[in-house]
Amino acid sequence: MLKTIYDEMWDSSYSKIKSGQCDIDKLISDPNDTRRGVTALTYLQNNESKVSRKITEFLCELKKVEPKQYYYPEEELHLTILSIISCISGFQLADIDTFSYVQIFKQCMQDTESISIKFEGITISTSCILIQGFPIGEGLNELRNKLRNRYQESSLHTTIDSRYRLSTAHVTAVRFTSQLINRDKVIDVLNRYKFYDFGTMTFTEFQLVFNNWYQNLSETKQLASSSVKQCV
Repeated sequence: MLKTIYDEMWDSSYSKIKSGQCDIDKLISDPNDTRRGVTALTYLQNNESKVSRKITEFLCELKKVEPKQYYYPEEELHLTILSIISCISGFQLADIDTFSYVQIFKQCMQDTESISIKFEGITISTSCILIQGFPIGEGLNELRNKLRNRYQESSLHTTIDSRYRLSTAHVTAVRFTSQLINRDKVIDVLNRYKFYDFGTMTFTEFQLVFNNWYQNLSETKQLASSSVKQCV
């Protein structure tokens, strides 16, 4: 099912990108962008793996031929577990009872085990480039459903699944901030990495954060963190 989703994204966007029809993100460097939310996530660089380094090497290749796009720094590469409150303009931490959100997050993590993801290949949309992730086992879905149920059963404000029901395990790596200058060279790099094996990661560290739309660390505040036991 995930492969079908990723393939459909590629198929629907490939010809558009090839012809220069990118959707440009005009807010990524805007200091007046006040969109903020609350997210459960895990960072790739916080785990013992070479995956984030391989992704960064891929991004370096792209950057050589198309330098003016937004490339996620290695330390900001992340896997979204669940968006609890989607980014809303003007939203501040003072608007919610942070303690209650943290308590539910910690309760959900108590009996959670590590989650393994195989990162293989890339896919694209007209606005960004994604690393494809394929969960090993049901751990990711189980954790997402646990968080969904606990938060939705509470009286707390959430926007879970309001935009779409998150089912993939992708990592956003590039956002388009201008039209492509060297489209043919970009397409060449994308095709070479279409099925590239970035490796497998086992995640044991999870966080609940207050974040901006792009998950910039400079705008991110950690609300809670949890270490879980690794599956044998």
